[in-house]
Amino acid sequence: MTDQPAQTSPLHLRVAEMAVAASDGSLPLDGVVAGAATFADFGMSSLSFLRLIDSLENEFGIYVDLEEAAGTLTTVDGLLRYMDSQGIDVHAG
Repeated sequence: MTDQPAQTSPLHLRVAEMAVAASDGSLPLDGVVAGAATFADFGMSSLSFLRLIDSLENEFGIYVDLEEAAGTLTTVDGLLRYMDSQGIDVHAG
């Protein structure tokens, strides 16, 4: 595992790890955690993105409306904002 910035919450790190896992390890964890680029900029395929969304829905019991939120789900921070809007306490920690 890589060193994480001090301000990174456990949930932020968990979602970043889920993104890396959904991409079969092709995304760089450090870059994803830092939000240095979008998932697409890192080369995440649409299938990997759908696997990530499915994982988030299963683990956190939320429904992600891709038509409504697609443009905001491009980074871990965007996913966390969406999760917050769905009642997940993203600041717990």
